[in-house]
Amino acid sequence: MVGHDDQRKWLVEDLTRSYSGEPKVIAIVGMGGIGKTTLANEVYNDVCIRSHFDVCAWVTVSQQQNVKEILLSLLRSTKVDKVFTGSETELADMLQKSLKGKRYLIVLDDMWKTEAWDAVRLCFPCENKGSGILLMTRNTEVARDAALPYEFETVGKQIADECHGLPLTIAVVAGLLKSKRAIEDWRSVAKDVKLLVTNDPDERCSRVLGLSYNHLTSNLKACVLHFGIFPEDSEIPVKNLMRSWMDEGFLKLKMIWKERLRSVCKSLSIDV
Repeated sequence: MVGHDDQRKWLVEDLTRSYSGEPKVIAIVGMGGIGKTTLANEVYNDVCIRSHFDVCAWVTVSQQQNVKEILLSLLRSTKVDKVFTGSETELADMLQKSLKGKRYLIVLDDMWKTEAWDAVRLCFPCENKGSGILLMTRNTEVARDAALPYEFETVGKQIADECHGLPLTIAVVAGLLKSKRAIEDWRSVAKDVKLLVTNDPDERCSRVLGLSYNHLTSNLKACVLHFGIFPEDSEIPVKNLMRSWMDEGFLKLKMIWKERLRSVCKSLSIDV
């Protein structure tokens, strides 16, 4: 692999930088053969990395998901002179105890499936400050799932419970969360979703749409208000809506019309 010194340096600096909170997860994504493992190996064996972490462990994940084998490989990597046996649960407990209270770096090479990551990550202590997980994968979905902090998952489950399985609520809330990257924004949405609970279906529908409206930007809110010009339960001609927006100065170019319309309708879960 040629020309990756900058990436190696950045990874070493990022992994050894002081930080508090849950273990930092860094995903290296790309097709097979581009040098993901080579880069990770250089980082793993870097002098700064070795002196910074109390425990370093490396495991190569097979395409066939086998959580027990992953756990065994990690345990062998941390304590090479010991033979490990037991069930998957027992091995997970051993790994937890071997890492607890230590600053660790775990390298997971060639993670294929999100299911494997979801099962393995629960075995890593999350209270160890300054720890890190370096993950190589060909699957962008795995990378997205792995790089999502644990606190997002906790808030996400809370939001899902508050939706009570209602399709409209789920669709609107999912649309809101898709564009939000800060945990504070997720917590804000979680608080708002709690207010949607009511036994009146019409009121609940109104609250759900109100939630979507409240999280729009000010310029998009102005666009939404123009839907009120048209009679209730009637079809809205797109050209008429665009002309109305043009009269208010919302639209300048044809491409902007289309993007603004798509943005508003998507926020309100309306197909166009």
